[in-house]
Amino acid sequence: MANVRSLPSEKETDLAQNKSLAEWNLSQQPRLEQLKKQVKEKYDKVTELAQGLTSSQAEFAQISNGRSLEVTSNLMQVAMTEMDEEADELATQFKDKEIDYTAFSRPFLAKKNLVHKRKMLRRASVLKEAVRCASLREKAGSIPASVYEPIFHDPREFPEHEQLNIRLQGYDYVPLENFQGLVHRLSRRFGFNVVDSYAVAAQTERVVSYKPNSTLIDQEIGLSLYDRVVRISNVPAPRLQLLVNILRAHTPVGVKVTVKSHEKADEDYRYIPDVLLKQKQEELKMLDDPVIRKNLGWE
Repeated sequence: MANVRSLPSEKETDLAQNKSLAEWNLSQQPRLEQLKKQVKEKYDKVTELAQGLTSSQAEFAQISNGRSLEVTSNLMQVAMTEMDEEADELATQFKDKEIDYTAFSRPFLAKKNLVHKRKMLRRASVLKEAVRCASLREKAGSIPASVYEPIFHDPREFPEHEQLNIRLQGYDYVPLENFQGLVHRLSRRFGFNVVDSYAVAAQTERVVSYKPNSTLIDQEIGLSLYDRVVRISNVPAPRLQLLVNILRAHTPVGVKVTVKSHEKADEDYRYIPDVLLKQKQEELKMLDDPVIRKNLGWE
């Protein structure tokens, strides 16, 4: 009986929900019409652009009929230069007041428009030629089975460095940072494994200049020595020499480059020492001294 009594109330609830949903749908009708109108406008614009592209392609096909892409590109470059020169001549005549604005504006805009169209067509021809060359390279890359290429084994063995640190030091931050990126990229291009690339805390130096024939300070300058490290591994000895020569040729002014084997001291040098922690460790070691323990009354 309780279920039967609840049926009228559920029916009224459903009717209210349906009415509310219908009113909301009707309120969205103007927005829907506006969106339809925008879609139609965009579709018309796309259709117009597609027709313009088709006409340009037809014009390009008519111009390049019976000619190679290279010849067509060169002829188009010549025609574009001539049209540009004619437009510049019109501008010069207008500047010298040999012609009025009416005789200048329309021909000048028409010639410039034609120059830009030919420039776009020439770029399209160059792109098409590049795509054709790329497809030819892909076809030539696959060697048929009928062509026998002997395999030559190199019996030579070269020593390899397990881990090397390329340390860069300099007083100018920006060139040092850029050079670190160059070293990182060159190492990867040579096929080396870049283990880590990090910065070390800068060291501050105090430079003092004195007045002539005196002990009085004239100037005091603080210099910061910046430090960067690129760590590489599995480095063959012949390739390392090539990398060092390239780095030597491209080292910026004021940057010092050091290549050395990685040691545990290099890892410790990377981090800033905690003075307070070291002091507490020394105090703990001192507590192991029997004399101190006896004075403290522990023994």
